[in-house]
Amino acid sequence: MRLKNAALQTVKIVVSLGLIIFLLKRKSPGELAVYLKNIDLLLLTSAVAVFFLSSLLGAFQWHLLLGAGGVDLRFSATFTYYFVGLFFNNFLPANVGGDAIKIYDVVKEGSDPHRVFALTLLDRVFGITGLCFLAAVASIIVFPGGTIENTGLYLGIFGGLIIAVLAVAFNRKLSGSIRRLSGKIGIWGLGEKIVLVLGHMGSLRDRKPLFAGVVLLSLVIQTLRIMTHVLVGLALGITLGRIDLVHFFVFVPLLGLIMILPISINGLGVRESAGMVLFTQVGIQEELAVLMEFVTYAVQVAVSLIGAVFFFIRKRSGKD
Repeated sequence: MRLKNAALQTVKIVVSLGLIIFLLKRKSPGELAVYLKNIDLLLLTSAVAVFFLSSLLGAFQWHLLLGAGGVDLRFSATFTYYFVGLFFNNFLPANVGGDAIKIYDVVKEGSDPHRVFALTLLDRVFGITGLCFLAAVASIIVFPGGTIENTGLYLGIFGGLIIAVLAVAFNRKLSGSIRRLSGKIGIWGLGEKIVLVLGHMGSLRDRKPLFAGVVLLSLVIQTLRIMTHVLVGLALGITLGRIDLVHFFVFVPLLGLIMILPISINGLGVRESAGMVLFTQVGIQEELAVLMEFVTYAVQVAVSLIGAVFFFIRKRSGKD
């Protein structure tokens, strides 16, 4: 098992390094350095502030769901665990590895692991669904102009994910069928665990005011995260019109879905390559598209260092 994990990590490192080398060969490091040297520090600081605000609201959203599901924590604890998870997302697979750290921290407080897993998964589902909703609306806006290739495909992906989530969440017959089928999985007691998790997720189905509030909050959070990319783009000197802003609401969610794939080290190289392919469609220069995604990643890492501080303070105090 250790050998297999080491091999997978090696493959991810090779993918990330290979893509970075490929990108650097297309444009000289000196050319990229010129853009970085002239970056607008005020706009860059604004991007950091906006991403921090989105993370603060993300912690609050998770806190709301935990509380509604019967997991009582002080918000200060939720905030700490959320940011520690955000920090570990930089190293763990598929951009969701930090969720495992968050779940572990909450379970240590004495909560049922299946319940915490279910509520954290629900938090992730709200986030992805909110992102897809924004992207679907943006795709509809840009579709008539034909400024983006494959807009119909993107709309189908975003719309399909939204419909699938809504169907499972609110169609009792469908969700019941999924639970029954899951219960038949006998390997390692996995079926029983899945049924427990789905049961905890379904227990909030009738909390419509809660669902409505979390949906609105999720839309705000995802908008702020997309605006982080926009602010970084502006800081690098990219001129954006109204329709360009809408393009970000299509492309950034696509990047988010691509980042879920565990094929690199936290998407490094993949993010920048995909960003170049997408944003050059609307006239952004290759080197600026690559830098925009890399600097946005750096902004996210910088904010996540708050979690690193919490983690190492906890280590020193012997609480782990």
